[in-house]
Amino acid sequence: MPSTLGRAAAITLKTMPFVLLRMGLYFAFGFLFCLYWVLVFLIGQGAAALHEYARLAVWIVALLLPFPFVKLFREYFLYVLKTAHVAVVVRLARHGSLPEGKSQVEWGREKVMARFKETSVLFLADRLVTGTIGAINGLMQSMANLFHGVPGLQSLVGAAKVVLRFSLTYIDEAVMARNFLKEGETVWESAKTGLVLYAQSWKQVLKTAVFLGIAALLSYAVLAILYLIPFLALAGLYPKWKLLFVAFALVFAAVTKFALFDPWAMTSMILAYLDATEDAAPDRGWEEKIAGVSKPFRQIQEKAAAAAPLPAAPPAT
Repeated sequence: MPSTLGRAAAITLKTMPFVLLRMGLYFAFGFLFCLYWVLVFLIGQGAAALHEYARLAVWIVALLLPFPFVKLFREYFLYVLKTAHVAVVVRLARHGSLPEGKSQVEWGREKVMARFKETSVLFLADRLVTGTIGAINGLMQSMANLFHGVPGLQSLVGAAKVVLRFSLTYIDEAVMARNFLKEGETVWESAKTGLVLYAQSWKQVLKTAVFLGIAALLSYAVLAILYLIPFLALAGLYPKWKLLFVAFALVFAAVTKFALFDPWAMTSMILAYLDATEDAAPDRGWEEKIAGVSKPFRQIQEKAAAAAPLPAAPPAT
């Protein structure tokens, strides 16, 4: 694992244009998010003078209003950007450099659009892969249920599941990386094979995933503490805004983690997955097991079958 993490750090540094772009987008989003809630707070304060329930109504509307815009930002900017970053990481991991004449971001975006054709295909593939990974992890964790009756182990099992949930985001990106490694396969065939190979190499891949899950939790906790120091000082000066300042500290801690920690974690997971599944062949038995517990995987199978090229017609006799 240490060598994988070191290689990931070196590749992450090579993809600094993506890291900086992600940082800019996340911090802009965090700033606008905080500004939005400042405006909501001020409007709520003003509305409180009109009616006793007016402030509550303002906050309810404010909670519901941002969701479509956040989803749009997440899908039409971050998904494509993240997957373009994955394409560049795979290229650097296997070839050491990119073709000359184009920027990293432009090259990665072109690879994504050439591979997935439409962003809707990318989003659907990502959602189905994520859903299947959850089912695979559930299948693998089924043995942990044996320990629920043992005193003292229930909390450990629960903590392990929390870590696995945090690890999921890095695993789905690793599986999606196969799309840029095996360009001769269709998107859906690549996703199907990639998921089967993940199930076959679950233990090896999970070691890195669990480490990254724990590191993600710890990094967020440390960042939250660091941000809370100045924001709580501001809260002391403006007590009425105390809850907002605390929320801002948590938001910027998350933004910093997404911008700086996640690119390295994603790269580490991709390398661990590629190393664990290199030269491995998918096992039909594992495919049947996954299909038995995961509806998203069955959808991937159907799409892979529909997208498969038709067999050549037999020669005329």
